[in-house]
Amino acid sequence: MEKKINPYIIAIAVLLPSFLSLAASSGTNVSQPHIAGFYGATQYEANTVITCYIISGGLMLPVTGYLVRYMGKKLLFIYSIIVFALGCLLCIIAPNLQALIAARIVQGIGSGSILPLCQAVLLEVFPPEQRGVAMGLFGVAAMFSPLAGPFIGGYLTDYYSWQWIFIMNIPLCILSLIMIKFLVPDDKPTEKEKYNKKFDYLGYLSIVIAMGCMQVVLDKGQQHNWFDETWICWLTGICIFSFVFFYVWELEYKYPVIDIRVFKDRNFLFGTFTSAFINVIIYSTLLLVPMFVQSLIGYSPSMSGLLMFPRALICLIGLLVVGEISKYVEGRLLAIIGFLIIAASLLMLTQMNPLSSMESIILPNILLCIGVPTAFVPITALSFQTLPASKNADAASLHALFKNILTAVSTSVASTFIARVSQVYQGYFVQNLAPHNHMYLMKLNALQHKFAVYYPSIVAARKAEGTLYKQLLAQSRLAAFFDIFTVLALLMAVAIALTLLLKNKQARKRKEV
Repeated sequence: MEKKINPYIIAIAVLLPSFLSLAASSGTNVSQPHIAGFYGATQYEANTVITCYIISGGLMLPVTGYLVRYMGKKLLFIYSIIVFALGCLLCIIAPNLQALIAARIVQGIGSGSILPLCQAVLLEVFPPEQRGVAMGLFGVAAMFSPLAGPFIGGYLTDYYSWQWIFIMNIPLCILSLIMIKFLVPDDKPTEKEKYNKKFDYLGYLSIVIAMGCMQVVLDKGQQHNWFDETWICWLTGICIFSFVFFYVWELEYKYPVIDIRVFKDRNFLFGTFTSAFINVIIYSTLLLVPMFVQSLIGYSPSMSGLLMFPRALICLIGLLVVGEISKYVEGRLLAIIGFLIIAASLLMLTQMNPLSSMESIILPNILLCIGVPTAFVPITALSFQTLPASKNADAASLHALFKNILTAVSTSVASTFIARVSQVYQGYFVQNLAPHNHMYLMKLNALQHKFAVYYPSIVAARKAEGTLYKQLLAQSRLAAFFDIFTVLALLMAVAIALTLLLKNKQARKRKEV
C-alpha cells in the first residue's frame, strides 16, 4: 500500500516549477532595454522576447488534457520541466536576438503545461472542503511569481547581467525534478485510457495558426502602424477565422483536443472571464508601473523592480490568509470586496506624476495586492466548484488558455494605448506652444536667459524650445497613463457584474438544509 503524503508537501513540490515558469514571463520586463542594447535591436523587436514566451506557452494549454490522459500528470510535469530548463540553457548561449526568441519559444513550450498541471494536482490532493486553501496555494504561483519576477529580473540585470535571469532557473529546475519524482503520486494511465481517443490534429492545428498569427500581429502591429499594413489585416482575419473554427470544431468533433463543452457550466464560464480580468490587471500594471517610473521618473531596472517587490510580498501573505478566510466568508462577497479594493488602488495610481515619491507609488501597489488575492482565491474556487472532478484537467487547461490569450492581448494593447493616446495629447498640448500664449513666452524667455549664461544666444533659444517640448512629451505620456489606469479601474465594474452571476454551491446546500 502506497504511503499517503501530506498534501501541503505535494503543494510545495508542484508550486516551485510553477513559480519558475510564471516568474520567467515577467522577469524580462525590466531588462528589455538591456536585451535590446546587447543585440543592437529596437525596443519593439525586444518586446517579442516577452510575447513569444506567453504565446508559445499558450500553445501547450489545449493539448495538456490529452497529454495527461496519455502519460499522466506526473510524467508530463517531469517532461515539461526538462524542456523549460533546456530553453533556459539556450537563452543563455543565444548569439543573436532571433536565437533568443527561438530559445524563449522552447522555454514557453516547457512552461505551458506546468500551471494547469499544478492546479489539477492541488484540486486532486486537497479534499473538497479545503478547495479554497488549495486555490490560495495555487495563487502563490499564479499571482505572486509574476509580481516577484520584475524585482528578481531587475536585481540580476543591474548587478550581474540579464543572462542570470535564465542561469538561476537551471539548478532550481533540477531541484523541481527531484521533488516531483519523489513527492507527487504516480498516476499512470491504463493502456485503455491511453488509446481510447484519437488526437485531434485539425483542432490543434487551428489553435496553433490562430495563436501564431496573433503573436505576429501583437509583436509587429505598433511598429507597422497596425491595420495600415495589408498583411497585418490578413493575419488578423486568419487569426479570427482560426479561433472561430477551433471553437466550432471542438464542439462538433467526437474526440476534441480539449473539451470546450465545460464552458456550458455557468460558474466556469463567468469565473474564467472574471479571472482573466484579474490577470489583465496584474500583467498590465506589471508593465505600466515600471514603464512609468523608468521613463518619467528615471528609475533604474533594479529600482523599478524593488518598487514592485513589496506588492509581491503582500500578495503572498494575502493568498495564504485569504485561503483560510474563504472557509468562513461567502465567495462572491469576498470577491466583490477584492474588486473594490483593486479599483481604489488603480484610481490612486492615476495620481502618479514625475515628482512622485517612492512611497506614494508603493502604497497603491500594496493596496492592489491586497485586492488581488481577495478576489482571486474565491473566484478560482467558484469557477471549478460546480464541475465534476473528471473535468478538472481539461477545465484547468482551458481556463489557463483563455487567461493566456487575454493577457497577451492586454499587454500589447496597454503599450499601444500609451503610445497612441500620448500622441493624441501631444496634438492637444502643442497648441499651447504658440507665440500668442503669454505663459509659454514667459517660460521660454526665462529658460533662454538661463541657457545664455553657458551658450550663445541661438543655441540657448533652441535648448529652451527643446526643454519645453520635452516637458510637453512628458505631460502627454503622463495623461495617457492617467487614462489607462482609469479604464482598468472601470473594468472592475464589469468583473463585479460577472461575479454576481456565479452560483455558490455550498451556500445553496446550507439553504436546502
